[in-house]
Amino acid sequence: MSVQVTKFKCGGAVVGCTFDHRVCDAYSFNMFLVAWAAAARGTSIPLPPSFNRSFLAPSSPPPSCTAGTLADRLFLPVSLVPPPPATAAPPTAFNRIYHVAAADVAALQASAGPGRTKLEAFTAHLWQLYSRAATPRQDSCCMGVVVDGRGRLCPDGAMRPYFGNVLTIPYGAFGAADLRDMALADVAEDVHRWVAEAATGEHFQGLVDWVEAQRPEPTVARAYIGGGDDDGGEGETASCVVSSGLRLPFGEVDFGWGRPAFASYHFPWPGGAGYVMPMPSARGGGDWVVYVHAAPEVVKVMEEEPTVFRAPVSSDIFG
Repeated sequence: MSVQVTKFKCGGAVVGCTFDHRVCDAYSFNMFLVAWAAAARGTSIPLPPSFNRSFLAPSSPPPSCTAGTLADRLFLPVSLVPPPPATAAPPTAFNRIYHVAAADVAALQASAGPGRTKLEAFTAHLWQLYSRAATPRQDSCCMGVVVDGRGRLCPDGAMRPYFGNVLTIPYGAFGAADLRDMALADVAEDVHRWVAEAATGEHFQGLVDWVEAQRPEPTVARAYIGGGDDDGGEGETASCVVSSGLRLPFGEVDFGWGRPAFASYHFPWPGGAGYVMPMPSARGGGDWVVYVHAAPEVVKVMEEEPTVFRAPVSSDIFG
């Protein structure tokens, strides 16, 4: 981990941290930030971490075959990842922070139909923006959502303090033209379907067993590389993954100076897939702060739409 503190003449400061995702996920790192802040204030750690790896023990006896399971459909050994074209240029991406008003979040959820969560509605909207931004060579769009497995593997809450990585990434894919013509409610219904399929203890145990069967070869989520197997066609796939930070308690990261005015994550990874992370505004009220790592054409479409994605202004942060 690296930490950098930048002080300003006004008396404020920014605390920036980097960490390796192979060690822990954002849920775990936020546990660390809350504990660090509690120690700085001289108070007890609210949730002491658990390093009990037996939570992720493979099945005994192991399954006779892991091929064809949901885990096998969502992840891939790196040796099977299709290489990029020899003439392909390195992907270009922009990094942006947007402010999304609570009213716009509510409007998206209402348009997505009954029973849909705010995140499902937001993901469906983003997926359609990707279809509008698709280049002539991109004939399909793949959207993934990061799902935390702690509450699925242990509904009794025993894994709540677990420090590490407990994630899966289900995804969906549509033709770009088809996606543009769909109603938001239909897109949100599809998002709900494949997220719900992966949000089970059975899938996460199957994922543990699948990873065990692949050892020692590392694996990659298919959502980052366009979804399913390469069909040999010439078309490309525009891909993005949404990782929700909406439950991260940023207000508890108080080092003794008071609640933070702003908090966000930054994920400038070198791959071609986009990465979007909505988080609650530190001011509360239901507004979101959304970090976006995406291709220039996607950012252009986001910023041209009249609602949802808006550049933050001082009043969004400081009131």
